Order: sequence, then C-alpha cells, then structure tokens
Amino acid sequence: MNPTSSQQIIGSISAGLATLLFLLRLQPFLWEWTRKETSSDQWVTPALYILAPVWGLMMVALLCMTASGGFDWMKLGRPKLYLLTIAAAFALATASFVFIGLYLRPGFTPRGLYSPFIYLVMFSTVLLVLVSLNQKHVPGISVQWLVRPWAWFTALCLAGSLAFAGHWLSTNGGRGLSSVAMRIIVLLPASKEELAQIERFDPKADFERLLWRASRDEKPAVGEAATARLRSDPEFLDRMSSMLETGFADPALAFVRDAELTPAEKARFARPALKALERWVNSAPAPNFTTSDNLKRTRRLGDEMFRVFPEKFAGTGVNFSELQGWYEEKMK
Repeated sequence: MNPTSSQQIIGSISAGLATLLFLLRLQPFLWEWTRKETSSDQWVTPALYILAPVWGLMMVALLCMTASGGFDWMKLGRPKLYLLTIAAAFALATASFVFIGLYLRPGFTPRGLYSPFIYLVMFSTVLLVLVSLNQKHVPGISVQWLVRPWAWFTALCLAGSLAFAGHWLSTNGGRGLSSVAMRIIVLLPASKEELAQIERFDPKADFERLLWRASRDEKPAVGEAATARLRSDPEFLDRMSSMLETGFADPALAFVRDAELTPAEKARFARPALKALERWVNSAPAPNFTTSDNLKRTRRLGDEMFRVFPEKFAGTGVNFSELQGWYEEKMK
C-alpha cells in the first residue's frame, strides 16, 4: 500500500472531521435523548442529520484508502472495490443507526449492550483508515489484525441491510418508498422559491395550507416561515382556537404538536386542543374496522399526541387523562 500525498491528506482530514462530528454532535445527542421519552420516532430525523455527514466523510476516507490499495487483498478490480466501499459506508451507517435506535429505545434490555457498538463501528473504521493511510508516520503499528474482522463485520452489516431492505420493500411497497423520499427531502435545505411561496400565502385565506406547511413533515426553514406567517395575523389566536374547537382537526393538531407554543398560545389553545383531540379520537377507526397498517399508523399518531399534549399544556388546568383512557379503550 503506497498512498499518494493527496490521498493521505484528503482521507486523514475526512476521518478527522468525521471523528469531531461524532464526538461533538452525536455524543451530546445521545446524552440528551436518553433523558427523554423516546417511545416515538422523533429522534430519527436529528439522528440522520448527524449520521449523514459523519458517514459521508467516512465514505470519502474509505475511498481514499481503496484508491491507495488498502483493499487490493480482495483480488477485485478497482471499480468493483469502489462500489463495495460505497456500499460498505452505507452498511456501516445503517448499523450505527440501528444501534442508536436500540440504545435510545432499549425496551427491557440495558443500554450497555448497545453503546459499545456505536463507538466500535465508528472508531474501528477511523483507526483502520488513519493507520493505513499514514503507515510511514507510524512505523511498527499495523492494522492487519483489524482489516479482516472489520471486512467481515461490514459484509455482515451489508447483508443485513440488503435483507432488511428487501423485506421492507415487500412489506411497505410504494407507500413506504414515498415516505422515505419525503424524509430525505425534509433533510434538504429550503430553496428561495419555497420560502417565497410561504410569503405569498395569506394568513387568512390560506390558513389551513399554512398549518400543513408548518408541520415537521416540511423542511425546518419552511416550517419556521409558515409558523411566522401564521403568527403575523393579529387574529391568529382566535382563528386557531376556532379551528381546534370546530374545524378540521388534523392540521390544527399537527401544528399544536410540532410548534414551540408561546405562553399565551398554551393558555388559549389548551381547552380547544382537548376538543380537537376528542374529535380525532371519535373519528379514529376501531381496530376491527380497519387494516392492520392503518391501525399501526393511527396508534402511532395517537400515542404521540397523548404523550406530547399533556406535557405541553401542563399547568393550564386542562386534563387529558380521561380522554386518553377512552382512546386506550378504543384501540384495544
């Protein structure tokens, strides 16, 4: 293995930046979310925001290692090795995501079972890249003992990712792909055209459309712009209260669930939110009158709202426990 200067520099800097992102962003993220209720999937998007750049940088570092001959022992041509390297980076990113999910939602198992893997997947890859690319600067230190175990573990992750992807596609089909595409789109920065469109909406005439655009299913900048546009209307509190009490419940409930409410909004929306949630529960299909997939989606949304709303409206004097009991009974 004889890497060029550019391969050493690019690969080492990429691995170093990935390590810094991991230490400065992922560790605080894990500490923060271990103190939160993670029965929902709210942790998924921020986790992807962190993992995407970390493993994007590691992919660059691994490609530099591949270009310098670090994986030539596999006896494959360079084009095939490059494809395998890209697939390996995706597989290891997937493994990291899975272990983070298991760590944040451990069920009855201790978190200590999963945290070592989160660090092992990352730092074994960093060690492999840095020592391989900088062998001249660290004479006597070899990673040959790590190369094959790392390759076998990566191959296992890749096989598991492919098997899971096949099972997921057969189960979720087009709707699942659409959901994944929407999650990826949400991670992208908002364009000037998208933000300009929000500015063109009238807070009165386009009230419901703005409510939908203010949800977490939109790009963060779009959601913030839509929320600001809604609040620019002096009659926003009255209009929002009216929709919660008597209007179409879904967009209003989504706004209340996702927005950082001001004290005035919490006080004004608490009781109307209870009424809107009651209409939602009454309209939700009973388990024996819907499909299993629709029941899972309904239950996931309901569980999340009954987790968020009592906490968000604590201290307002509005009690959600009786309605939650009716919801739990209906979902049995």
